[in-house]
Amino acid sequence: MKYHNSRLKPIFLIALLLMMSSLACSLTAGAPIGPPSGTITVNQTAADRLKQNFNQALQEAGGNRESQLRITNEEITSLVGLELAATGQIPVTEPQIWFTAGRIYMTSKVQLTGPVKLDSIIVGTAIVDNGQIRLAVEEAQMGPFDFPDQLLETTTQTINETLIGIMVGADLTITRLEILEGEMFVVGTRNRSG
Repeated sequence: MKYHNSRLKPIFLIALLLMMSSLACSLTAGAPIGPPSGTITVNQTAADRLKQNFNQALQEAGGNRESQLRITNEEITSLVGLELAATGQIPVTEPQIWFTAGRIYMTSKVQLTGPVKLDSIIVGTAIVDNGQIRLAVEEAQMGPFDFPDQLLETTTQTINETLIGIMVGADLTITRLEILEGEMFVVGTRNRSG
């Protein structure tokens, strides 16, 4: 099955923006770095499944009909991991993304200069606000470095403005979003036919 790049662009951008935000954020030093559970293996099959599900959800959401997209930990981690490896433009490796207890947890390794790599973690939640997805970063850390609250606020604002642009550009109105154990459900409609 062939995928239309314009339809896949929103999910790629969301995933990459979430990963890039981990470069600019940190929380109090000394907090434990670690995933909620285990290691997620990056694989092409899971990334392709997410692309196919996204494309199908866009088609089903045409003509003001509601459609649902289910995104698993494995699918989003695989898509982000493969996209980061393909572009090579962001110094982030080993991404891991979990949906759990109403929150999104992301860990990765960030390479600053030379062989120095720092563990990073970002914890946030996503909500629906006036038909748009908004990210609220609750905690973030990159190695031992603390960044000012203003930088965290600016990063979150940039992500949210980009998310709004993606949703408006795709003519998507999100009606519901749930972060469950191991998966996130997004329900929405398109105001024009797919």
